[in-house]
Amino acid sequence: MIKISKELFCKVCRKRGISLQRTGGTWISKPFTNWKKAIEKMKIHAKSDIHLLSCEAEMAAATALQEGSVIQQLQQINDEEKLKNRMAIKALILCTHFLARRHIPHTTNFDELIDLIVSCGAEDLKGFLERARLNATYTSKVAVVEFVEAVGLWAEECLLKRLRQASHFSIMADECTDVTTTEELSIFFRWVDMDGQPVEHFLDIVPLKATDAKTIYSALVEFMKDKNIQISKLVGMGFDGAATSLGNTMVCRVS
Repeated sequence: MIKISKELFCKVCRKRGISLQRTGGTWISKPFTNWKKAIEKMKIHAKSDIHLLSCEAEMAAATALQEGSVIQQLQQINDEEKLKNRMAIKALILCTHFLARRHIPHTTNFDELIDLIVSCGAEDLKGFLERARLNATYTSKVAVVEFVEAVGLWAEECLLKRLRQASHFSIMADECTDVTTTEELSIFFRWVDMDGQPVEHFLDIVPLKATDAKTIYSALVEFMKDKNIQISKLVGMGFDGAATSLGNTMVCRVS
C-alpha cells in the first residue's frame, strides 16, 4: 500500500486493475478514506477478484520482463530447435564422411551406422529422428548421396582456398576413358602451402569432347577460370607420354 495524505490506493490494483476493470472503484481510481474500518476493508480487498487478478497480472509482467515476451520466447524456442536440428544434420554428414573416407558403401551401411550411434547415446540425433516426419529424416539413399556431394563441395572449396593463396603452382593431367566410353581428364595441382610444405591434390575429373591438344588445353583453361585460379601463377605442367602432350606442333604443352 502507498499513502498519499490521508487517502490510500492499492499499488498493484492501481497499476494493473484499471485494465481489468473499466469503472475502477475504491483502491483503484478512488482513494480509500474509511479509516475506522481500515483493517477490515483491507482484508476484504486483499481477497477480492480484482486484487487477485491484478496480482496475477503483475507477476506475469515481471516474468515476461525476465524471460521476454511470448513472441521472444517462441523465437528462442525456435532458435533452440534450429540448433538441435543443425547438430543432428551435422552428425548425419559426419557419418557419411566417415563411410566415404574409408571406402565403405555409404548407401547400404548408413542406416546401420546411424542406429549404432543413436544406441550409444546421441540424444540430439535420436530426438531429431523421433520428431522428424518419415519423409524428412535425411536417412534415405538420396539424402546420403547428397551428403557425399555436399562434403565433396566443401572439401574442394577448402583446397581451392589454399591453392589460390599459393604464389605459384604446377598442374598435372591425364586423360582416360570410363566404363561408359566417355573421355575424361583427371586434374591434379601441386603447390607450396603457406607453411612451406609441398602439397599435391586431386581436384576434379572433367569430361572431354575429344582428346586432341586443343580440346585438352581448352578444358584446362576453362576449369581454372571456372574455379577462379589465376593462370598467371602456373609455372609447371606434368602429363603422361601421349603424343598429344609431347609432340612439337598441336600439343597441349605448346598451347
